[in-house]
Amino acid sequence: MIKWVASLAAALVLLSGCGDKAGTPSNNTPHRSTAPAPGEEVTPPTKPKAFPAVSDPYDPEQAAANGDVVNVHGKLYNLDKWKLFLADLDKGVPSQVRITQYTIEGDPIFYELFYDGAEAITYTYDNARDAFGSDAGRPSTVCRGIEYEENNEFGPRYKLTGCDDETGNTFRFTTT
Repeated sequence: MIKWVASLAAALVLLSGCGDKAGTPSNNTPHRSTAPAPGEEVTPPTKPKAFPAVSDPYDPEQAAANGDVVNVHGKLYNLDKWKLFLADLDKGVPSQVRITQYTIEGDPIFYELFYDGAEAITYTYDNARDAFGSDAGRPSTVCRGIEYEENNEFGPRYKLTGCDDETGNTFRFTTT
């Protein structure tokens, strides 16, 4: 009886290896290679799409209609675009987002982020329309990541990390 059970178990193990598992290609299914063939020209990734033009005045309604993530003194619009950008960053998918934050006087300050899908976030800061600030001239830097931090001075916020220069310190964004 034990020999019979052992033979049956061995037969079942052998038969289970012959079955085609769902979602798994069989051995005779050709696999496409994503590597370029010898001599094949590789096209670089496409440049990021330009953000919609900014007109004067650029009020929060126009910014939201243009697809910007908008922060007007804590009232947020298009926050789903920020969450999508963070999700794309986690998945390694190229993405971009423009955040427009308004000063107490109602002037827009722009934070533009382009993620290349690999490791670099190109960040551009634009405070040219802030009447009470000094125009920084649209400085740009490359950063390696974004972190969420609990900050006693500023409150919880997102900050850029691994930036090439001090421009990354101009990025302040909170979703609460």
